[in-house]
Amino acid sequence: MMNNYLLFRIAERLLGVKLQGAIEILPWRRSRPVPLAYSYIEGVMEYRGAIYPVFHLAQLLGLSRTGPIGFTAHAPESDELRKGQSIILLEEGGRPFGITVDTVVKMARFEDPTGPPAESKGIDMKMVKGILFDDDQEIILLNFERLFHAS
Repeated sequence: MMNNYLLFRIAERLLGVKLQGAIEILPWRRSRPVPLAYSYIEGVMEYRGAIYPVFHLAQLLGLSRTGPIGFTAHAPESDELRKGQSIILLEEGGRPFGITVDTVVKMARFEDPTGPPAESKGIDMKMVKGILFDDDQEIILLNFERLFHAS
């Protein structure tokens, strides 16, 4: 079956999510931190009267960004480094949530993947619905059903 997908980039990888679950795309802004939360939870934010937990998707999927080679101290990401990123507000199974992405690319129409997803190097496959190729570019389609049970 054909579906519309919202495509975005994280750590130089192209990922997609079904468009029907997308609520809004917002410019990145700092969310309210949650004490004692998992490290992949950036915080919570209020949008139009609803509270959205915001997930750091790169960390959750095990995607790493390229950085300097050698030994460097890890510094928290500043607001300046996050400029240009977006927060995509989604809903899965009646649960609203947000994910941070580096850039939103486009909307595209694809055939839903069938069968188990193929492995992709450098990504945790627990939320991968399938992998397909478009113009010789790997697109990783995500399924967030297991997001709230990822721990």
